[in-house]
Amino acid sequence: MDQISGLPEAILHDILARLPDRDSARTSVLSKAWKETWSTFPILSICSDQHFKREDVTVDNYHSKIDKVIDYVGRRSLRLRDLGLAIKEFKLIMDYVDYMCMAHHVDLWMKMAIESGGEVLHLQLRLPGRYAWRYSPDRFYELPLCVIESKSLTKLVLMGGIRVDQAFLTHSIKLYSVRIIKLCNLLFAHERIIQRLISRCPLIEDLTVIDCAVFNPLTRGIPRGFAFSPVESLFLHGLHKLKKAYIQGMREVYIDAPNLESLHYNLHPDASFKLNLYNCTNLRLLCLWNLRSIDIGDKWFLKLFSKFPFLESLELDNCSMSQRINISSAQLKVLKLSYCSNLEDLNIDAQNLLSFAYEGNNQPGISFQKSSNQLEVNCFSDVDFRDLYSLRKFVQNIKPQKIWASVSLFIRSSVLIKPEQSALQVSSIPPTIKSLELQFPPKNEAHYFPFMNYLLSSCCPNSISLNFRSYLHSKEFIEFLYEILMGRKEGKCHCNSSNTKCWWHALKIVKVICTFKIDENADFKTMLDALPTCHADENIGFILELYSTD
Repeated sequence: MDQISGLPEAILHDILARLPDRDSARTSVLSKAWKETWSTFPILSICSDQHFKREDVTVDNYHSKIDKVIDYVGRRSLRLRDLGLAIKEFKLIMDYVDYMCMAHHVDLWMKMAIESGGEVLHLQLRLPGRYAWRYSPDRFYELPLCVIESKSLTKLVLMGGIRVDQAFLTHSIKLYSVRIIKLCNLLFAHERIIQRLISRCPLIEDLTVIDCAVFNPLTRGIPRGFAFSPVESLFLHGLHKLKKAYIQGMREVYIDAPNLESLHYNLHPDASFKLNLYNCTNLRLLCLWNLRSIDIGDKWFLKLFSKFPFLESLELDNCSMSQRINISSAQLKVLKLSYCSNLEDLNIDAQNLLSFAYEGNNQPGISFQKSSNQLEVNCFSDVDFRDLYSLRKFVQNIKPQKIWASVSLFIRSSVLIKPEQSALQVSSIPPTIKSLELQFPPKNEAHYFPFMNYLLSSCCPNSISLNFRSYLHSKEFIEFLYEILMGRKEGKCHCNSSNTKCWWHALKIVKVICTFKIDENADFKTMLDALPTCHADENIGFILELYSTD
């Protein structure tokens, strides 16, 4: 017996709880001890893709595959019940399943989990296709009332393919211990059910509500697609424990939560809205998406920082803004602006700001009146060959000049109409910045040089990193970049037509570093050969650090 197998059962259960569901299930074949540990593991997690893949399901084998899932869950749950053990967590994630044929079994499993004192209930049922609302409500799984009768639940997650019927408007709710609620893409018989459900959870600390809908009984002559309407409003009162909220798809939101610290509010594009945060003076993080029905200007920011004096982190994404914006806050530490239309000039007076990020198609002038020496500036941009000087101008318009040393540029993609083969004509070294990260390689080898000439003529980075999700087709580009920096690759740069030398020709030291496992003394060719050849979920970097002796 291995040493781990001899550990107390409680410790083995803790180890299993920290593993991904698929890996924890596999431990049952390691030994008799692990098999016994698995049979008493109080977390019952079922995911359909662990038992079958959607593409393998046919009309002929559909019921047999569902029966295997039903049999597996039945055996696990009955085993725990017979041993007198509680189902501490019950998680059911099923994709593209006809819930009418297994609703009785799901009801039974949840009843067993709740009656045994379960603390976590996670039910995620996805219907086929992108648009679940096109289905009849009968295709949705009807949530049983026993769910809201649980006094032991601390976390409730309900996502997709689930119908909450009229009885929830009047039935007694006993979710006295729930601290986390997540409701996503649910179908409610009445809009008031969602508010009643949340308001009956006095200890709730973390709330997520995303794109829920109300079913309107069909009227003769009205197409089926009009039978559903989004939940338009959410009024939350007296949630004294609420610290974190994520709300999406609701036009009118009212929250009275004195201890709220974090709010994410996401509208559907161009929708009008009313957002009223009453008595939320402890708010520290605010993220707003798709506020297009108003123009955010100086008065809006003044009111915001006055109303929320402890606000430290602010993110605005796809919001309509005035052309000139002044942001002044002594508390602000993190600021991110993404695709905020109309913005041309941004003035920031935030002496404690530690992180600023900007992303968008327009490139405003950005100035920092006061800044911390720990400030990091991250700018996300495309390579736009329609304006060869745009990126350089953007960096140069970040003021004061000392901020350049804190700037990191992230290049996501390129606007490749037809790249200009002639080089940028520059008469001076471009702004020296902290780093340049390339998040994609040019697909066409003919674009390698104009792409890099554009970037290296726009900025002079202290380091260049290549952060590609796949290196399968990127080796040629990485080798090309290395040769450019080592001065071994000729190209049509402006050195050939003027007396001004490209700054990268003067590099004396090029140090190559990679984050995947390899001998630290390996040469460049060995590193190149060791590059992963498949898609990488982890963050793989290939970094070239540049040093100039000039």
